[in-house]
Amino acid sequence: MIMSDIQAFKNRFCFNPAMAYHVGVERECFITDIFGAIVPSAFEALAYMKKNPWQMPNGSDADMAQAVGYELSACQIETRTSPASIDTFEEELAWQHTQLERSLHVLGLRPLHEELASESMPLDVYPDPTGRYAEITKSMPREVLLAACRVTGTHVHVGMPDHETALRIYNKVIAKTDALCLEGDHSAGERLATYRVVAPNPVPRPFDSWEHFHQIALEKGFAEDPRKCWTLIRISVHGTIEFRMFGATKDVGEIASWVRRCHELCISS
Repeated sequence: MIMSDIQAFKNRFCFNPAMAYHVGVERECFITDIFGAIVPSAFEALAYMKKNPWQMPNGSDADMAQAVGYELSACQIETRTSPASIDTFEEELAWQHTQLERSLHVLGLRPLHEELASESMPLDVYPDPTGRYAEITKSMPREVLLAACRVTGTHVHVGMPDHETALRIYNKVIAKTDALCLEGDHSAGERLATYRVVAPNPVPRPFDSWEHFHQIALEKGFAEDPRKCWTLIRISVHGTIEFRMFGATKDVGEIASWVRRCHELCISS
């Protein structure tokens, strides 16, 4: 029997009831040299960390493929915490912060947790082995590429148990988009204004049903790859509600406060 289009779309979202309401953090930052200049050194840094994995508190090697990754800009790097309860996530967040600094230091590099880089920054694109970034950028106008490279942020994930719960909670929490944007802003709105050059309509919209969500995905061109939905809150393929509006900060405690805010919104919706 041929699978229906709507079922194929729903199957792209991997919900895990065991991880319901667990949280995770994706944290982007720029890479600088010792003088503070942003440099396209992500490939070098990731290669080093793959060969020299971070030591976990229990003495074992961290899963570096999960813990750290690349972004479109070769001047950026991303750390990713594993799903954790709201009571325990902050320990890994702080541990990753320290480990990243140590690894980059060996290479004469530094992490820069600023949410908006100068317009003079390098525009090198990371050599994504899948070729996805080369395909994305081959006809991208320079002003769009510049905007994409200049911004970094912090993404908060809250796990959902199933499709219907995710849709219900998503429809409720999107009402808080503007308030969360203000809470996570360190640039007087300039970072989000720059992001709109890349994603002109990032405000999330409600969906009446998964069928409605699928129809909008077809119209907007992300039905085959929901990662191309660039709204500031979205239902992610990881089976989470993903909050994408927060800026970058070196303050782990501030990030923890964002995570708790998003988690509270989800469990109370």
